[in-house]
Amino acid sequence: MTDYVAQDRMRRLIDSGAAKPMMDGMEVGPAFYDERWWYVPDDAADDADFESADAALSERFAGLRRRAEAIERVQAELDGRA
Repeated sequence: MTDYVAQDRMRRLIDSGAAKPMMDGMEVGPAFYDERWWYVPDDAADDADFESADAALSERFAGLRRRAEAIERVQAELDGRA
């Protein structure tokens, strides 16, 4: 299993639904794909590949995703979409 995914490939995976960005509508940021979280490190070049997150960072991303989903549910209810 590879530890890197090129940015253009990750965008295609997100567009196809195979990968899930941390927050809906995000073009850049952590994404969940193939049972792992992937991200581009802050200090990396703009065109750097996504890297597989370690266990601690994966847990942090998962927690942030749960919070984002809760916010999305509340917003949908406020907008009358739920």
